[in-house]
Amino acid sequence: MNQGHRGHLYSSLLALEEMSRQMERVARDGRSPTSGQALTPLDESEWGLLAGCLDRMEGQLQEAIRQLAPEGLAERCAVENRSVTLYWLSVLLRQLEEEIVDDLDPARTQRKFGELAGQESGTLTELAQNMRAAVSRMRCYLDGLRSSRGDKSP
Repeated sequence: MNQGHRGHLYSSLLALEEMSRQMERVARDGRSPTSGQALTPLDESEWGLLAGCLDRMEGQLQEAIRQLAPEGLAERCAVENRSVTLYWLSVLLRQLEEEIVDDLDPARTQRKFGELAGQESGTLTELAQNMRAAVSRMRCYLDGLRSSRGDKSP
């Protein structure tokens, strides 16, 4: 099995796990996977049938990987050090800032969706400033965690 096939198996497992988490959020928590809108959750017994099928699918895919490309599962199960955790939190924080917070800026939203009334613009300006401040605090906190234990970025 070449690297392309192995990579496809690993990414399929990751995608299945993510899809299972989203389905559970919909079925058990009653939350839309796209908007977070409240939905009517399924009864535990109703979700249980679906969950069991998803668990079996994951098990089958993991077994296929164990047979065909076992080195990937070993790497996947290895626990990375703390600096990698802090690295990924920093990446996700940057993504939050660029894809959500920056996109709330009235100048940006008005280019996309048209003019806002004065109060609407002011409300969004304040919201974006508050969220930027929160992101900044989280970034400082992560930097402090990194430096307090001598963690280096990977």
